[in-house]
Amino acid sequence: MKILNPIFYATRLTVFLSVVCQLLIFSSCDEYESWTNDPPEINTFIIPEEVRYGETVELKVGVSDPENDDLTYTWEVSAGTLSGGEGTAVQWTAPELRNSEIAPDKTVTVHVSVRDQGEETVSKSAAIIVFSKSYRVAEALSGSYALVRTQVDGKTSEAFGSMRLTTATFTREYQENDVFFFGSYKLIEPFDERKGTIYWFSDGSTEPIVSNYTWDGELLVLFWQTTATGHVYQKLN
Repeated sequence: MKILNPIFYATRLTVFLSVVCQLLIFSSCDEYESWTNDPPEINTFIIPEEVRYGETVELKVGVSDPENDDLTYTWEVSAGTLSGGEGTAVQWTAPELRNSEIAPDKTVTVHVSVRDQGEETVSKSAAIIVFSKSYRVAEALSGSYALVRTQVDGKTSEAFGSMRLTTATFTREYQENDVFFFGSYKLIEPFDERKGTIYWFSDGSTEPIVSNYTWDGELLVLFWQTTATGHVYQKLN
């Protein structure tokens, strides 16, 4: 009768279990890494609050990763054009307008997502207001006006008439002494809500009539230097 050696089988069992444990360890390394991998963290997100149509600005994100993994950056915008790669900083050009086009403010969303080697992802979004300076000024000036005073060569007299300004196409409707005009106007830089230069295009003319304006929120004063004529309008609404 053959006698089994318990030490021999114990040794073989130990080797078998060791091999199995090694296989389990190697097969679960990826899982273990994913269990212990912490996601990256966005520390800074530098996005301008406002830009003008067609303006190019830099968008930046600052990120740290606990394991110092290599990071992958993905940028997305709802409008405009991105350039300059997919790193921590990219160039973004806001939507552009044609020379004759005006537009109200537009909200553009910027989104960045950052992924580490453990497939952990963190993301952040922000909104940028894209604006047209001329539209904002025209919006402030828009409304109906009554002509209350006229000055020619330094002599002031009462006057009667009306004017309506809109932002739809920079239009002007103007009436004085039973004469009615319809045309458009264009704000010339530098300008702001308080003062600036306007080109007036009346009756389909392609040659502008130039005036300066001052505005205090209630009274709009238009002055034509070539004729030394000024009109004072009071805003009705």
